[in-house]
Amino acid sequence: MKQIVLAIIKSLPICRIIGVRGFIRGLSILRSMSSLWLSMFGDQKYKHLDMLAVQDQYRGQGYVSKIMTPLLAECRMSNTLCTLETQTPSNLPIYEHYQFRTVKVIPLPNSTLEQYCMAFMPGVAE
Repeated sequence: MKQIVLAIIKSLPICRIIGVRGFIRGLSILRSMSSLWLSMFGDQKYKHLDMLAVQDQYRGQGYVSKIMTPLLAECRMSNTLCTLETQTPSNLPIYEHYQFRTVKVIPLPNSTLEQYCMAFMPGVAE
């Protein structure tokens, strides 16, 4: 619980960008999300990409590539899965561009949102 409170305190400056309402909405979404779907990979090694966001004014400038290219190169070298979750359907083509595939869709309780669970599997359909 202490780590959760500390993470929230560290995240408060984001309120300047997304607003208090957006921050509270994000917290409620996080509470309803589950990473239990990762158990489908058993004991297989994986890296999990969490909380990737690019502000509107910086989109299209290659920031996602600066993260994805070395990350996925490392995954290829070590034959390690890379997983992520998004609740934004318009993000799916971005991740699909990097060969992530949707492996599960989970409806989020008390919401119209869905959690898209995606995985990059080195050597599969590359």
